[in-house]
Amino acid sequence: MTEMLSLLQDLGLLSKLKTDRESFAAQMFEKYDENDDDVLDFEEFKKLYNAAIDDSLGRTPSASAGTKKGGALARTSSGLDNGVLDARKKFNAEKARKKAEEAERIRLQNAEMKARIMAQGKGRDDKSLNEEVERKRKEMAAARAKAKAEERERLRLENEVMLAKKNNAKAASVSKLSAEEEAARAEVARQQAARKSAEHAAQLEHAKSLKQMTSIASAATVSKLSDEENRQRAEQASKAKADKEKRDAELANQNSELKQKLAMAGPAIDAALDDEVNAARDAKKSASDVQFAAQEAARKEKQEELTRLKATAGRTDHTLQ
Repeated sequence: MTEMLSLLQDLGLLSKLKTDRESFAAQMFEKYDENDDDVLDFEEFKKLYNAAIDDSLGRTPSASAGTKKGGALARTSSGLDNGVLDARKKFNAEKARKKAEEAERIRLQNAEMKARIMAQGKGRDDKSLNEEVERKRKEMAAARAKAKAEERERLRLENEVMLAKKNNAKAASVSKLSAEEEAARAEVARQQAARKSAEHAAQLEHAKSLKQMTSIASAATVSKLSDEENRQRAEQASKAKADKEKRDAELANQNSELKQKLAMAGPAIDAALDDEVNAARDAKKSASDVQFAAQEAARKEKQEELTRLKATAGRTDHTLQ
């Protein structure tokens, strides 16, 4: 978004737009950024470029061009209502509008800075710098030149001191170092050669080891495991088998006990019930007998009363209500 307006300006389209720049940028970027990655690839930018040409000519871009996949219909079918979709659309539009405004602000700042630099150039080309920058550059160049001169002077003095030491040494000259210096140099060279040889040997050994490990790893298969892995697998399989046999035995034992209980309970009869069950049955039967006797006595009493009433009134059975 921050680069689009500047690019349209370089292409000569920004000043020709009929739509407000921020509105065009917000709407078109949101419309043609089909994968929502905040970046226009070449194919997406071609659609925006054509839309800019249409807008500059007063034509409305095609509504179908650049339409994003998974629009309102698809999202509505997935369970979102129109209110949520409208809120999302409004939020995305507002976000795109803010981005467009920020892009236009940056473009204007860059244009203003470029104009100011051109004004300060006073006829020089675009690469020319203002007086303040040139002054700082000159100061930095002078400081670097001074530092180089001081370093050269220091090296010169050190060389003179070293040369004086060599001239004062016995059997030593400028072109021929002393025996002690030659021995020290030879020792340093020998140590460096030994270190390089050791490093080279270590590199070769490491490469050899790495090649062996790669070869072993590439040749390894599922059926060719190490002894430790095979042992662990065998232990896990044995343990799993033992656990299964134990569970099967417990289940068989439980089934046997259940069958025995069912076999014992099947042929049971009333006489084989325990005393508590028999007592409960007897108590229930006694209560039922007492209730029946009371009902029978009440029925007989009602029958006798009815007979007495019939005799007293001198009525027949069919005249009674």
